[in-house]
Amino acid sequence: MKELSFTVDKDLRIRSWSDDLTLFTGEDASRVIGKAYTDIFPKFLMHDKEAVSESFRSQRTISLKQHRFQCLAHHRQADIRISPAQNGSASIGAVEIVLQPSEPCSVGQQLIDAQKLIAIGKIAATLAHGVRNPLNAIKGAVVYLRDRYAHEKPLVEFTDILESEISRLESFISRFLNTTTFDSDIALVDINALITKIKAFVSLQTYTRDIQCEYHLGEIPPIQISSFHLEQAILNVINNAIEAMRSGGTLTIRTHLTTSLTAPCIAIEITDTGSGLEHPAQSVALPCRYPPQPGRGFGLFIADEIIKYYKGHLTIHGEKGKGTSVTFLLPVSENRNGVHHE
Repeated sequence: MKELSFTVDKDLRIRSWSDDLTLFTGEDASRVIGKAYTDIFPKFLMHDKEAVSESFRSQRTISLKQHRFQCLAHHRQADIRISPAQNGSASIGAVEIVLQPSEPCSVGQQLIDAQKLIAIGKIAATLAHGVRNPLNAIKGAVVYLRDRYAHEKPLVEFTDILESEISRLESFISRFLNTTTFDSDIALVDINALITKIKAFVSLQTYTRDIQCEYHLGEIPPIQISSFHLEQAILNVINNAIEAMRSGGTLTIRTHLTTSLTAPCIAIEITDTGSGLEHPAQSVALPCRYPPQPGRGFGLFIADEIIKYYKGHLTIHGEKGKGTSVTFLLPVSENRNGVHHE
């Protein structure tokens, strides 16, 4: 658990307060600066003596074990270190108090997550507005190329895909800016057919980077889901995989039925032979918790949120130097609209 620190003067009044303490206690710096620390915490005692005053008096560090106090959720225990902090002269102007809680405050972590989600929502709305004009320009260029080179069958095939995707993206942006729900998009989707479409969509990317693609599509039933949402989730992970390999390597996509989450599920596995992960397995969380890999955290976070919305689960497994595998697990026996598939 991360250390939390603040400073107190000789009058036992708080002089500095960290943002982490605000999230842990619910007390903002503007409200606590100048207050006695005992207005926020129970008095820190050492053998029935007030420990902060004793640290000032003795000019030494005092350590307290398993001190009990209140956080946002309920009572917590923390080890406490009280250390004299000297100013430019020999006198001691303040002491630093460092708390090492035995476990994090669950409510505080929820507030952190909520704040980041709010920030992501604001960024997403700004981006949605910002891409509309470039999309119109791209769509016009695609239509021109298709009409100008109508005799080039591969080019026409790609421009048809591009125009269709641009139209869907335009529609998605309009709905995003006007509502927070997308249930109207939910329909019965053939995931293998969707992946076949994605295969054509990413083929130029993989070709230019000399990446070999392998597709092993098993026998799976259709499920009720937004094809747009699922396509974006899959593309986010594929783009991560391509970026991880940069040049050369193999991208493998598999679909099959499995039993997980206490119900039959469709598994979509996307595996690369890139740089892999520092740890054997990782759970998906907010972007700030990801290892520092450019562009990877946000795309995986969005994919995870999409899969969770449809009652599914996303897992990441990998080994440094041996690639990464991301698996989507989507239940087939139950869905958000109550339709059942056996």
